[in-house]
Amino acid sequence: MTPPDALPPEALEPPSADRRSVLRAAGASLALAAAAGCDAGSEFGSPLYAPARGVAEATGRYATVLDLDGIGRGVLVRTRAGHAIKVEGNPRHPGSLGATDIFLEAAVLGLHDPARSRRIRRQGRVLRDAATLAAWLEEQRGALAARGGEGLRILTGPVSSPTQRRLIAAVLQRWPGARWHVHAPLADAAAAEAARLVFGEALVPLPDLARARCVLSLGADLLGPGPAQIAQARGWALARQVGREVGQLPVLIVAEPTPTLTGSKADRRLALPPAQIEALARAVAAALGVTAVQGATHPDAAGIAAALRAAGPDALVVAGRGQGVAVHALAHAMNAALGAEVRHIADPVAAEAGTLAALARDAGAVTHLLVLDANPMQDAPADFDMAALLRRVPHTLHAGLYPDETALACDWHLPLRHPLESWGDSLAHDGTAALRQPVTVPLVEGATTPEEILARLAGLPGDGQALVRDTWRAAWGDAGFEERWLAVLEAGVVEDSASPPRPSALRADFALPAATPGAPGPVAVFAPDPHLHDGSFAPLAWLQELPRPLSRLAWGNAALIAPADAAALGLRDGAEVELELAGRRLRAPVLVMPGQAAGVVTLPLGGGRRAAGGVPGEVGFDAYRLRSAAAPWVAPGLALRPLGEAVALLDTSYGQDLADGAPRVRRIGVEAGIPPLPPPRSLYPDWAYPGHAWGMSIDLDTCIGCNACAIACQAENNVPVVGPEEMARGRAMHWLRVDLVRAEDAVDFQPVPCMHCEKAPCEVVCPVNATVHDNEGLNVMVYPRCIGTRTCSNNCPYKVRRFNWTDYGRQADAVPVRNPDVPIRPRGVIEKCTYCQHRIQAARDVARQEGRPIRDGEVRTACQQACPTRAIHFGDINDPGSDVSRAKAQPRNYALLGNLDTRPRTTYLARLVPEA
Repeated sequence: MTPPDALPPEALEPPSADRRSVLRAAGASLALAAAAGCDAGSEFGSPLYAPARGVAEATGRYATVLDLDGIGRGVLVRTRAGHAIKVEGNPRHPGSLGATDIFLEAAVLGLHDPARSRRIRRQGRVLRDAATLAAWLEEQRGALAARGGEGLRILTGPVSSPTQRRLIAAVLQRWPGARWHVHAPLADAAAAEAARLVFGEALVPLPDLARARCVLSLGADLLGPGPAQIAQARGWALARQVGREVGQLPVLIVAEPTPTLTGSKADRRLALPPAQIEALARAVAAALGVTAVQGATHPDAAGIAAALRAAGPDALVVAGRGQGVAVHALAHAMNAALGAEVRHIADPVAAEAGTLAALARDAGAVTHLLVLDANPMQDAPADFDMAALLRRVPHTLHAGLYPDETALACDWHLPLRHPLESWGDSLAHDGTAALRQPVTVPLVEGATTPEEILARLAGLPGDGQALVRDTWRAAWGDAGFEERWLAVLEAGVVEDSASPPRPSALRADFALPAATPGAPGPVAVFAPDPHLHDGSFAPLAWLQELPRPLSRLAWGNAALIAPADAAALGLRDGAEVELELAGRRLRAPVLVMPGQAAGVVTLPLGGGRRAAGGVPGEVGFDAYRLRSAAAPWVAPGLALRPLGEAVALLDTSYGQDLADGAPRVRRIGVEAGIPPLPPPRSLYPDWAYPGHAWGMSIDLDTCIGCNACAIACQAENNVPVVGPEEMARGRAMHWLRVDLVRAEDAVDFQPVPCMHCEKAPCEVVCPVNATVHDNEGLNVMVYPRCIGTRTCSNNCPYKVRRFNWTDYGRQADAVPVRNPDVPIRPRGVIEKCTYCQHRIQAARDVARQEGRPIRDGEVRTACQQACPTRAIHFGDINDPGSDVSRAKAQPRNYALLGNLDTRPRTTYLARLVPEA
């Protein structure tokens, strides 16, 4: 079998091209499937809502579900003429609650990615004739039948789908010698082991942040990317809201080795290496009366224990991914000691399946390996040597969305349908079930689904829809099935299907493992990339180009080190080092990260992929090459040697230093307010707005910097990808950026769209009147007038205007746009946030047809709709009862650079702190 490194160039799809063309294809933000006039057939979904009036009749919203780490998040997909154009949250689904995250928003880009797999491949080469595969499958089916499936192995990622589990069980029943294995690169084995230790079974906690008055996070990024991010962020925001109302904010204490979104919102943050986090956990538990750790001490333990004890049953202790078994067990023990009401359920993705390690051990007995939508060649531990394992197996078949690293290493590859094109089902983080339905016409002819592959292997008839229906018919029965099926499709969720809580009393005989000793020298900490996750999102250029929340890097990654360590080694940002761990070596640039624990080097997973769709080259470095099965998250003994060379990191912090000395983010006490500015003075009278006057307020107290707003804006407004070379020149096109603001030890995030200033400095300098005010107070661009002088951009104190340098949206190889309601801008014009003017117009049309005014909340901007914490308020400031007017009436309200008297329509609510 041919190893991936030796594959010829023609094995990759699409064919190689010049770098700029490849970037355009990778962005796919310039490319949606054509056929915009094709109507979707009736089999493609059941509309959740009737088509909105005032827009094209073919527009509708369809409920479906998208998975992350095997866990479902319910969404509504807006379609036009049978094609998906925008993903929005389903308010009925507990995994999204009407909001989205960056991965959900980018799903429509993955659907239309021209680098998706479109052909069957054999040993990396495109195969035009499917009959060859059919003949091979028939031959192998006969060989397996002769020995009862002995030697057959199925490898999947984490699976919560009831239908896929049913079909896997049917396969194992038909082929008794077959085995199922699960590879989950981001699974936390220590958490499961700790649950078995203290409860007797592998239960998972469901932290209720809305109830908690004091939270101790032991390396847990509760607000960071993950399957439960939206629900946990919403709960945390609700707790902040209640705390503001009663004048007592909840307390968040975070101990972590490297900065996270959760740490940035902490009232008290401790930068500790992993061994010291365990020492802290033991000492806090001892102070709370946990007998298993009597006598343990730590300088910070007494104060933390007092804060937890004061909250009593409303306290919460959570341990995160990468912490040892002892830390997870102590978190359970501390919650029990505090009487905290923590709900535990069976893990939705737990399965009676073997591990990848077990598959590697039995490789000599494996004759047939089916890899379903997994990529172990990329994300398996380095000590497994997956290339050698696959070479030892005589027959291998991979099915996936991309011709990825595993596809190129297997004998056969089948293209899969995108989740937005296929039928299926899954469970949410709390066990709530939802159905997945196609929301668009299929874009890849001949692609299949994991369900259909498993059904053929099990000898069962039916396509994807029939297989899912059979699963739920068995669960619901025949009586009233059709009515319930349609109702669930429309709702997007199976009501009252959440997993019941399981008894979680601590075992009396549980014993903690011995304390982990501190390791000399640097410790490697592996962490998912904030935007690439485990690497499966690396093909999506929206996420590659979106600046990481804390490192501010785009189109690449870096090893994160503490300022003290960098000074000791004489390293600066971009300096290349050689990392050595257990005999494996890797070159990587470094980034000096404020707030990083000394002696810790954080290595983000997911970068450096060799076959990441249309993304050019190896973007970043591949930390999986240093990761081992024995130490998947924390590995002592890291050697770091400077190489005396440097690379240019794409740091996107430029343009965020506003030309003014006023504080960017204001912090005030719970009872305090912001002194008002003196009344504005002007020689000109104010404009009157007898109708609507649109405005926005952004609550910095609940903004977590997740970037969902930025990616939602990009998806809604056809904002193009420009690529790393253009970004390095400062030509990023994002209409909304989320600034990272550091002040002493504090870290804050500040979304910055166009401010739509009432006294806009950009308008008075435009020589052709291309940027003007409309009769509802919007600062709008008249693109046909713009001649590209950029005087408006130079005069904007907020630096929110973007110049289209190279006709990013109108390239010769581009096809119809993603959202037809928003025009593609030509080269040589200024672009910027419009407050989603097309949505305002659509709501106006509906209200006019129904003979009524626009209701408050009827117009929601894309960023507002996506925000997990509901930090963005938008509406008519002429209406004193509107949500945005109530927000602006709070004493926390202030204007960014308000002393310039630009009178921006976008204002901010100051972040609250326990003490002013």
